[in-house]
Amino acid sequence: MRDTKITPVLFIFIITLLSTCSIHRQIPQEDFKPTLILVSFDGCRYDYPNMATTPALDEMAAEGVKADGLKTSFPSKTFPNHLTIVTGLYPEHHGIIANRIYDDVNDETYTLGNGAVLESKWYQGEPVWVTAERQGLRTATFFWPGSEAEIGGYRPTYYKAYDNDFPYNKRVEQVLAWLDMPEATRPQFLSLYFDEPDHSGHEFGPASTEAIAALERVDKQLASLLDGIEERHLEDKVNVIVVSDHGMTSLSRDSVIFLDDYINMSDIKMVDYSPVAAIRPNPGKLEEVYQALKDAHPHMKVFKKGEVPEKYHYNDYKFIQPIIAISDLHWTMTTHDFFNSHPNYPSKGTHGFDPDYQDMNAIFYAKGPAFKKGVSLPVFRNTNIYELMCHILEIQPAPNDGSLEVTKGVLEK
Repeated sequence: MRDTKITPVLFIFIITLLSTCSIHRQIPQEDFKPTLILVSFDGCRYDYPNMATTPALDEMAAEGVKADGLKTSFPSKTFPNHLTIVTGLYPEHHGIIANRIYDDVNDETYTLGNGAVLESKWYQGEPVWVTAERQGLRTATFFWPGSEAEIGGYRPTYYKAYDNDFPYNKRVEQVLAWLDMPEATRPQFLSLYFDEPDHSGHEFGPASTEAIAALERVDKQLASLLDGIEERHLEDKVNVIVVSDHGMTSLSRDSVIFLDDYINMSDIKMVDYSPVAAIRPNPGKLEEVYQALKDAHPHMKVFKKGEVPEKYHYNDYKFIQPIIAISDLHWTMTTHDFFNSHPNYPSKGTHGFDPDYQDMNAIFYAKGPAFKKGVSLPVFRNTNIYELMCHILEIQPAPNDGSLEVTKGVLEK
Protein backbone atom coordinates (compact mmCIF):
# COMPACT_ATOMS: atom_id res chain seq x y z
CA MET A 1 0.00 0.00 0.00
CA ARG A 2 1.32 3.43 -0.89
CA ASP A 3 2.08 5.66 2.07
CA THR A 4 -0.07 8.79 2.27
CA LYS A 5 1.50 11.88 3.77
CA ILE A 6 -0.90 13.92 5.89
CA THR A 7 0.12 17.55 5.71
CA PRO A 8 -0.72 19.93 8.60
CA VAL A 9 -3.40 21.56 6.48
CA LEU A 10 -4.95 18.20 5.59
CA PHE A 11 -4.79 17.14 9.25
CA ILE A 12 -6.66 20.24 10.36
CA PHE A 13 -9.27 19.66 7.65
CA ILE A 14 -9.81 16.04 8.73
CA ILE A 15 -10.11 16.96 12.42
CA THR A 16 -12.56 19.75 11.59
CA LEU A 17 -14.65 17.42 9.42
CA LEU A 18 -14.75 14.71 12.07
CA SER A 19 -15.66 17.25 14.73
CA THR A 20 -18.45 18.65 12.59
CA CYS A 21 -19.87 15.19 11.95
CA SER A 22 -19.77 14.05 15.55
CA ILE A 23 -20.19 17.09 17.76
CA HIS A 24 -23.97 16.75 18.09
CA ARG A 25 -23.61 13.21 19.43
CA GLN A 26 -21.00 14.21 22.01
CA ILE A 27 -23.26 16.33 24.21
CA PRO A 28 -24.18 14.35 27.34
CA GLN A 29 -27.85 15.22 27.70
CA GLU A 30 -27.84 14.37 31.39
CA ASP A 31 -25.50 17.35 31.88
CA PHE A 32 -28.11 19.78 30.61
CA LYS A 33 -29.58 21.89 33.36
CA PRO A 34 -32.72 23.97 32.64
CA THR A 35 -31.82 25.99 29.55
CA LEU A 36 -33.63 28.85 27.84
CA ILE A 37 -33.05 30.76 24.61
CA LEU A 38 -34.87 34.11 24.31
CA VAL A 39 -35.21 35.38 20.73
CA SER A 40 -36.36 38.84 19.60
CA PHE A 41 -37.82 39.71 16.20
CA ASP A 42 -37.69 43.50 16.57
CA GLY A 43 -40.85 45.27 15.38
CA CYS A 44 -42.85 42.14 14.52
CA ARG A 45 -46.48 43.19 14.90
CA TYR A 46 -48.82 40.60 16.37
CA ASP A 47 -50.54 39.91 13.03
CA TYR A 48 -47.50 39.76 10.72
CA PRO A 49 -47.18 35.95 10.95
CA ASN A 50 -50.73 35.64 9.57
CA MET A 51 -49.56 37.44 6.41
CA ALA A 52 -46.31 35.52 5.97
CA THR A 53 -44.95 32.06 5.38
CA THR A 54 -43.35 31.28 8.73
CA PRO A 55 -42.86 27.53 9.17
CA ALA A 56 -40.64 27.95 12.24
CA LEU A 57 -43.17 30.10 14.11
CA ASP A 58 -45.90 27.72 12.96
CA GLU A 59 -43.94 24.82 14.40
CA MET A 60 -43.61 26.62 17.71
CA ALA A 61 -47.35 27.30 17.82
CA ALA A 62 -48.20 23.68 17.02
CA GLU A 63 -45.68 22.15 19.41
CA GLY A 64 -45.82 24.77 22.11
CA VAL A 65 -47.49 28.07 22.94
CA LYS A 66 -48.70 31.05 20.95
CA ALA A 67 -50.26 34.20 22.39
CA ASP A 68 -52.87 36.24 20.55
CA GLY A 69 -50.55 39.15 21.16
CA LEU A 70 -48.08 40.63 23.60
CA LYS A 71 -49.05 43.99 25.07
CA THR A 72 -46.14 46.37 25.12
CA SER A 73 -45.22 48.83 27.85
CA PHE A 74 -45.36 52.58 27.39
CA PRO A 75 -43.73 53.99 25.36
CA SER A 76 -43.79 51.17 22.83
CA LYS A 77 -40.19 51.74 21.79
CA THR A 78 -37.30 49.32 21.31
CA PHE A 79 -35.03 49.80 24.32
CA PRO A 80 -37.78 50.39 26.92
CA ASN A 81 -39.59 47.19 25.95
CA HIS A 82 -36.55 44.98 25.54
CA LEU A 83 -35.59 45.96 29.08
CA THR A 84 -39.14 45.38 30.32
CA ILE A 85 -39.14 41.88 28.82
CA VAL A 86 -35.95 40.90 30.67
CA THR A 87 -36.66 42.70 33.98
CA GLY A 88 -40.44 42.43 34.37
CA LEU A 89 -40.46 46.15 35.20
CA TYR A 90 -42.26 49.05 33.59
CA PRO A 91 -39.85 51.58 32.05
CA GLU A 92 -40.39 54.03 34.92
CA HIS A 93 -38.95 51.34 37.21
CA HIS A 94 -36.08 49.94 35.10
CA GLY A 95 -34.98 53.42 34.03
CA ILE A 96 -34.88 53.09 30.24
CA ILE A 97 -37.93 55.30 29.74
CA ALA A 98 -37.26 56.04 26.06
CA ASN A 99 -34.71 55.57 23.30
CA ARG A 100 -33.51 59.07 24.25
CA ILE A 101 -33.18 60.15 27.90
CA TYR A 102 -31.82 63.35 29.42
CA ASP A 103 -30.16 63.76 32.82
CA ASP A 104 -30.49 67.48 33.56
CA VAL A 105 -28.34 67.36 36.70
CA ASN A 106 -25.26 66.11 34.85
CA ASP A 107 -26.28 67.40 31.41
CA GLU A 108 -25.91 63.91 29.95
CA THR A 109 -28.00 62.20 27.27
CA TYR A 110 -28.69 58.52 26.70
CA THR A 111 -29.30 57.64 23.06
CA LEU A 112 -28.96 54.46 21.06
CA GLY A 113 -26.13 55.96 19.04
CA ASN A 114 -23.78 57.04 21.80
CA GLY A 115 -21.67 55.31 24.41
CA ALA A 116 -24.27 55.86 27.12
CA VAL A 117 -25.76 52.43 26.41
CA LEU A 118 -22.65 51.00 28.07
CA GLU A 119 -23.01 53.09 31.23
CA SER A 120 -24.46 51.42 34.33
CA LYS A 121 -26.07 54.61 35.68
CA TRP A 122 -28.99 54.43 33.26
CA TYR A 123 -30.13 50.91 34.20
CA GLN A 124 -32.17 50.53 37.38
CA GLY A 125 -33.72 47.08 36.94
CA GLU A 126 -32.24 43.60 37.15
CA PRO A 127 -32.24 41.74 33.80
CA VAL A 128 -32.72 38.01 33.86
CA TRP A 129 -29.07 37.43 32.96
CA VAL A 130 -28.05 39.35 36.10
CA THR A 131 -30.55 37.40 38.21
CA ALA A 132 -29.10 34.17 36.80
CA GLU A 133 -25.46 35.20 37.24
CA ARG A 134 -26.13 36.25 40.85
CA GLN A 135 -27.40 32.73 41.51
CA GLY A 136 -24.47 30.93 39.93
CA LEU A 137 -25.71 30.35 36.37
CA ARG A 138 -23.77 31.28 33.24
CA THR A 139 -25.49 33.41 30.62
CA ALA A 140 -24.87 34.53 27.04
CA THR A 141 -26.43 37.40 25.12
CA PHE A 142 -26.22 38.19 21.44
CA PHE A 143 -27.06 41.89 20.98
CA TRP A 144 -29.92 42.11 23.48
CA PRO A 145 -30.41 45.81 24.29
CA GLY A 146 -28.69 46.67 27.55
CA SER A 147 -26.57 43.53 27.66
CA GLU A 148 -23.29 45.34 26.99
CA ALA A 149 -23.55 47.37 30.20
CA GLU A 150 -22.49 46.26 33.64
CA ILE A 151 -25.72 46.18 35.65
CA GLY A 152 -25.70 45.64 39.39
CA GLY A 153 -22.05 44.68 39.13
CA TYR A 154 -22.70 41.90 36.61
CA ARG A 155 -22.44 41.26 32.88
CA PRO A 156 -23.39 38.10 31.00
CA THR A 157 -20.66 35.47 31.01
CA TYR A 158 -20.58 35.81 27.22
CA TYR A 159 -21.86 38.80 25.28
CA LYS A 160 -21.36 40.57 21.95
CA ALA A 161 -20.93 44.27 21.30
CA TYR A 162 -23.72 45.35 18.97
CA ASP A 163 -22.90 45.19 15.26
CA ASN A 164 -25.88 45.77 13.00
CA ASP A 165 -24.07 44.16 10.06
CA PHE A 166 -23.22 40.92 11.85
CA PRO A 167 -24.71 38.18 9.61
CA TYR A 168 -27.88 36.60 10.94
CA ASN A 169 -26.73 33.05 10.26
CA LYS A 170 -23.53 33.65 12.22
CA ARG A 171 -25.58 34.80 15.18
CA VAL A 172 -27.46 31.51 15.16
CA GLU A 173 -24.24 29.56 14.76
CA GLN A 174 -22.79 31.28 17.83
CA VAL A 175 -25.84 30.46 19.95
CA LEU A 176 -25.60 26.82 18.91
CA ALA A 177 -21.86 26.87 19.62
CA TRP A 178 -22.65 28.05 23.14
CA LEU A 179 -24.94 25.02 23.53
CA ASP A 180 -22.05 22.81 22.40
CA MET A 181 -19.84 23.95 25.26
CA PRO A 182 -19.07 21.50 28.09
CA GLU A 183 -21.27 21.66 31.15
CA ALA A 184 -18.65 23.53 33.16
CA THR A 185 -18.74 26.54 30.83
CA ARG A 186 -22.12 26.26 29.07
CA PRO A 187 -24.67 29.07 29.58
CA GLN A 188 -28.19 28.22 30.70
CA PHE A 189 -29.78 31.49 29.60
CA LEU A 190 -29.08 32.68 26.06
CA SER A 191 -30.54 35.52 24.03
CA LEU A 192 -30.60 36.26 20.32
CA TYR A 193 -31.65 39.51 18.63
CA PHE A 194 -32.69 40.36 15.05
CA ASP A 195 -33.40 43.93 13.95
CA GLU A 196 -36.04 42.82 11.43
CA PRO A 197 -38.85 43.24 10.52
CA ASP A 198 -38.55 46.56 12.39
CA HIS A 199 -36.16 48.17 9.90
CA SER A 200 -38.33 47.24 6.91
CA GLY A 201 -41.50 48.32 8.70
CA HIS A 202 -40.05 51.80 9.21
CA GLU A 203 -38.74 52.15 5.69
CA PHE A 204 -41.54 50.55 3.67
CA GLY A 205 -44.50 50.63 6.05
CA PRO A 206 -46.24 48.12 8.32
CA ALA A 207 -47.46 44.94 6.63
CA SER A 208 -45.64 46.00 3.45
CA THR A 209 -44.31 43.33 1.11
CA GLU A 210 -40.83 44.19 2.31
CA ALA A 211 -41.69 43.93 6.01
CA ILE A 212 -43.35 40.56 5.53
CA ALA A 213 -40.37 39.33 3.48
CA ALA A 214 -38.09 40.47 6.32
CA LEU A 215 -40.11 38.44 8.80
CA GLU A 216 -39.78 35.41 6.55
CA ARG A 217 -36.00 35.87 6.49
CA VAL A 218 -35.70 35.90 10.26
CA ASP A 219 -38.12 32.97 10.49
CA LYS A 220 -35.59 31.00 8.43
CA GLN A 221 -32.98 31.84 11.03
CA LEU A 222 -35.32 30.61 13.74
CA ALA A 223 -35.74 27.40 11.73
CA SER A 224 -31.96 26.99 11.69
CA LEU A 225 -31.89 27.42 15.45
CA LEU A 226 -34.67 24.87 16.02
CA ASP A 227 -33.02 22.45 13.56
CA GLY A 228 -29.72 22.85 15.39
CA ILE A 229 -31.38 22.04 18.68
CA GLU A 230 -32.97 18.92 17.17
CA GLU A 231 -29.70 17.83 15.54
CA ARG A 232 -28.18 17.90 19.00
CA HIS A 233 -31.13 15.88 20.37
CA LEU A 234 -31.83 18.71 22.81
CA GLU A 235 -35.45 19.45 21.98
CA ASP A 236 -36.39 17.90 25.34
CA LYS A 237 -33.73 19.93 27.15
CA VAL A 238 -33.79 23.44 25.65
CA ASN A 239 -36.68 25.90 25.82
CA VAL A 240 -37.12 28.65 23.23
CA ILE A 241 -39.20 31.82 23.65
CA VAL A 242 -39.70 34.15 20.67
CA VAL A 243 -40.96 37.68 21.29
CA SER A 244 -41.02 41.09 19.71
CA ASP A 245 -40.72 44.39 21.48
CA HIS A 246 -43.59 46.27 19.83
CA GLY A 247 -45.79 46.47 16.76
CA MET A 248 -45.87 49.01 13.94
CA THR A 249 -48.35 51.44 12.40
CA SER A 250 -48.52 53.68 9.35
CA LEU A 251 -47.67 57.38 9.16
CA SER A 252 -48.43 60.17 6.70
CA ARG A 253 -47.32 63.72 5.96
CA ASP A 254 -51.01 64.59 6.22
CA SER A 255 -51.07 63.70 9.93
CA VAL A 256 -48.49 65.95 11.55
CA ILE A 257 -48.70 68.15 14.65
CA PHE A 258 -46.46 71.22 14.45
CA LEU A 259 -45.39 72.16 17.96
CA ASP A 260 -44.07 75.54 16.83
CA ASP A 261 -47.62 76.53 15.90
CA TYR A 262 -48.31 76.74 19.65
CA ILE A 263 -45.07 77.46 21.50
CA ASN A 264 -41.77 79.27 21.01
CA MET A 265 -39.27 76.44 20.59
CA SER A 266 -36.55 78.62 22.17
CA ASP A 267 -38.50 78.38 25.45
CA ILE A 268 -37.89 74.62 25.74
CA LYS A 269 -35.43 71.79 25.34
CA MET A 270 -36.87 68.95 23.26
CA VAL A 271 -35.48 65.75 24.76
CA ASP A 272 -37.56 63.46 22.53
CA TYR A 273 -40.03 64.25 19.76
CA SER A 274 -42.53 61.67 18.58
CA PRO A 275 -44.89 59.96 19.14
CA VAL A 276 -44.11 60.71 22.80
CA ALA A 277 -42.57 64.15 23.19
CA ALA A 278 -40.42 64.76 26.25
CA ILE A 279 -40.34 68.53 26.80
CA ARG A 280 -38.17 70.43 29.26
CA PRO A 281 -39.28 74.08 29.55
CA ASN A 282 -36.70 76.69 30.42
CA PRO A 283 -36.78 77.98 34.02
CA GLY A 284 -39.99 79.87 34.68
CA LYS A 285 -41.66 78.66 31.49
CA LEU A 286 -43.34 75.44 32.66
CA GLU A 287 -46.86 76.77 33.16
CA GLU A 288 -46.81 78.93 30.05
CA VAL A 289 -45.68 76.07 27.81
CA TYR A 290 -48.11 73.62 29.41
CA GLN A 291 -51.10 75.93 29.01
CA ALA A 292 -50.19 76.60 25.38
CA LEU A 293 -49.97 72.90 24.53
CA LYS A 294 -52.55 71.10 26.67
CA ASP A 295 -55.59 71.68 24.41
CA ALA A 296 -53.72 72.78 21.31
CA HIS A 297 -54.43 69.86 18.99
CA PRO A 298 -57.22 67.24 18.99
CA HIS A 299 -54.72 64.43 18.27
CA MET A 300 -52.25 65.31 21.03
CA LYS A 301 -52.63 64.75 24.78
CA VAL A 302 -50.39 66.79 27.08
CA PHE A 303 -49.58 66.11 30.75
CA LYS A 304 -47.33 67.44 33.45
CA LYS A 305 -45.03 64.97 35.11
CA GLY A 306 -46.92 63.35 37.96
CA GLU A 307 -50.25 63.74 36.14
CA VAL A 308 -49.72 61.22 33.35
CA PRO A 309 -52.60 58.68 33.49
CA GLU A 310 -51.80 55.70 35.69
CA LYS A 311 -52.25 53.22 32.86
CA TYR A 312 -49.02 54.47 31.29
CA HIS A 313 -46.89 53.85 34.42
CA TYR A 314 -44.92 56.94 33.48
CA ASN A 315 -44.66 59.33 36.42
CA ASP A 316 -42.27 57.86 38.93
CA TYR A 317 -38.76 58.36 37.57
CA LYS A 318 -36.27 61.20 37.89
CA PHE A 319 -35.51 61.51 34.16
CA ILE A 320 -39.14 61.79 33.01
CA GLN A 321 -39.38 65.36 31.73
CA PRO A 322 -41.74 68.04 33.15
CA ILE A 323 -44.12 67.87 30.15
CA ILE A 324 -45.09 64.73 28.23
CA ALA A 325 -47.08 65.01 24.99
CA ILE A 326 -48.58 61.88 23.43
CA SER A 327 -49.86 61.80 19.88
CA ASP A 328 -52.75 59.65 18.69
CA LEU A 329 -52.16 56.64 16.46
CA HIS A 330 -50.77 57.58 13.01
CA TRP A 331 -49.87 61.12 14.12
CA THR A 332 -46.41 62.61 14.53
CA MET A 333 -45.03 65.74 16.19
CA THR A 334 -42.33 68.01 14.76
CA THR A 335 -41.61 71.59 13.71
CA HIS A 336 -42.19 73.33 10.39
CA ASP A 337 -38.47 73.73 9.76
CA PHE A 338 -37.76 70.04 10.25
CA PHE A 339 -40.78 68.99 8.20
CA ASN A 340 -39.89 71.28 5.29
CA SER A 341 -36.24 70.24 5.23
CA HIS A 342 -36.99 66.50 5.40
CA PRO A 343 -39.29 65.63 2.48
CA ASN A 344 -39.31 61.95 3.46
CA TYR A 345 -40.47 62.68 7.02
CA PRO A 346 -42.20 60.93 8.61
CA SER A 347 -41.12 57.40 7.79
CA LYS A 348 -43.79 55.10 6.40
CA GLY A 349 -44.13 53.27 9.69
CA THR A 350 -43.30 53.66 13.36
CA HIS A 351 -44.21 52.70 16.93
CA GLY A 352 -44.04 54.21 20.40
CA PHE A 353 -47.77 54.93 20.73
CA ASP A 354 -50.18 54.05 23.54
CA PRO A 355 -49.96 50.26 24.06
CA ASP A 356 -53.77 50.13 24.08
CA TYR A 357 -53.67 50.49 20.30
CA GLN A 358 -53.75 47.00 18.83
CA ASP A 359 -51.16 47.97 16.22
CA MET A 360 -48.61 48.17 19.05
CA ASN A 361 -49.14 44.53 20.08
CA ALA A 362 -46.12 42.26 19.67
CA ILE A 363 -45.69 38.47 19.35
CA PHE A 364 -45.07 35.68 21.86
CA TYR A 365 -44.27 32.05 21.00
CA ALA A 366 -42.70 29.38 23.21
CA LYS A 367 -41.63 25.78 22.84
CA GLY A 368 -39.70 23.23 24.88
CA PRO A 369 -39.91 20.82 27.78
CA ALA A 370 -41.26 23.50 30.14
CA PHE A 371 -44.31 24.17 27.96
CA LYS A 372 -47.51 22.37 27.13
CA LYS A 373 -48.18 21.69 23.46
CA GLY A 374 -50.64 23.45 21.20
CA VAL A 375 -51.75 25.96 23.83
CA SER A 376 -53.03 29.47 23.15
CA LEU A 377 -52.79 32.48 25.41
CA PRO A 378 -54.86 35.65 25.25
CA VAL A 379 -53.02 38.95 24.90
CA PHE A 380 -50.90 39.54 28.01
CA ARG A 381 -48.45 42.19 29.22
CA ASN A 382 -44.76 41.80 28.51
CA THR A 383 -44.02 42.55 32.18
CA ASN A 384 -44.94 38.92 32.90
CA ILE A 385 -42.21 37.26 30.81
CA TYR A 386 -39.43 37.78 33.36
CA GLU A 387 -41.19 35.72 36.05
CA LEU A 388 -41.81 32.99 33.46
CA MET A 389 -38.14 32.87 32.50
CA CYS A 390 -37.00 32.73 36.11
CA HIS A 391 -39.38 29.83 36.72
CA ILE A 392 -37.95 27.90 33.77
CA LEU A 393 -34.38 28.55 34.92
CA GLU A 394 -35.30 27.62 38.50
CA ILE A 395 -33.98 30.89 39.93
CA GLN A 396 -35.51 33.35 42.37
CA PRO A 397 -36.79 36.47 40.56
CA ALA A 398 -35.90 39.97 41.66
CA PRO A 399 -38.80 42.29 42.61
CA ASN A 400 -40.77 43.14 39.47
CA ASP A 401 -44.11 44.34 38.11
CA GLY A 402 -45.21 41.01 36.62
CA SER A 403 -46.64 37.71 37.79
CA LEU A 404 -46.21 34.05 36.95
CA GLU A 405 -49.96 33.60 37.42
CA VAL A 406 -50.58 35.08 33.96
CA THR A 407 -48.60 32.40 32.12
CA LYS A 408 -48.40 29.39 34.45
CA GLY A 409 -51.31 27.70 32.67
CA VAL A 410 -49.03 26.98 29.68
CA LEU A 411 -46.35 25.33 31.81
CA GLU A 412 -45.93 21.59 32.20
CA LYS A 413 -45.23 22.03 35.90
